[in-house]
Amino acid sequence: MIIMAVLFISAGLMFLVYPHSITDASEKQITERVIMSRWVGGSLIIMSCLFLIMGTIQLLDQASHHIAH
Repeated sequence: MIIMAVLFISAGLMFLVYPHSITDASEKQITERVIMSRWVGGSLIIMSCLFLIMGTIQLLDQASHHIAH
């Protein structure tokens, strides 16, 4: 679970830090591509953080259920 989250976060950082652009594209296309790349990168990072939070909550729930019985 942690390895997958780290991979998603690293992919998100790659989208945020290195937005790809093609040299023969117009300025508007490059701007749109950068905006979309940053949106995808931010979404990946947020989803990974939520994935880690939900996994932590599930582990705590399992531990508390084991203690109660």
